[in-house]
Amino acid sequence: MKAKTYLILYIGALIAISMCKSYEPLLAVLAVLLVMSGKSVLVIGRRSLILVALFSLFITLSYSVMLYLQNQPFWNYVLTVNLRSFDMVFLTLLFTARVNIYEAVAFSKDLSFLLVLSVSKIMTMQRAFGDYTDALKSRTLKKPTRNQIYDYLGSAIAGFLDKNIRESKENFEAMKSRGFHV
Repeated sequence: MKAKTYLILYIGALIAISMCKSYEPLLAVLAVLLVMSGKSVLVIGRRSLILVALFSLFITLSYSVMLYLQNQPFWNYVLTVNLRSFDMVFLTLLFTARVNIYEAVAFSKDLSFLLVLSVSKIMTMQRAFGDYTDALKSRTLKKPTRNQIYDYLGSAIAGFLDKNIRESKENFEAMKSRGFHV
């Protein structure tokens, strides 16, 4: 019951964070999250920063350039969007670190099944990535050149796509046979 309550609070907090239109309340949310995280603040903060930096690099930067070229203010946008993203990612990482997700969705057979499918897919992709990395290391005696890395990435992406298509078809058939109407 406790995990289910945390799940409801988590979803409510995500909705509340997503409704913030300026960066000031998002700073307050961040302060609360930092206090709530306790000793794991550095680990969760670092992971959140990496994830948001990837987002910021592609989305925020391009939108900010567009606003700058149109002579419109963009710093408020940059702060708000990135703080909102950071707060949501930090909250999600904190939630997953502290709450047993399987217990939180145990009230629904369908959600539990989807969670198991999702975690299974993530573990399969992690294993496949490890296999591709080991394959690259075993086939190169020296440090790989840039072209070898690009070739590796191309074949890895093609392999991931092929593997995902095959597994998705299998998952679809498995879900259909278990009575899920997908």
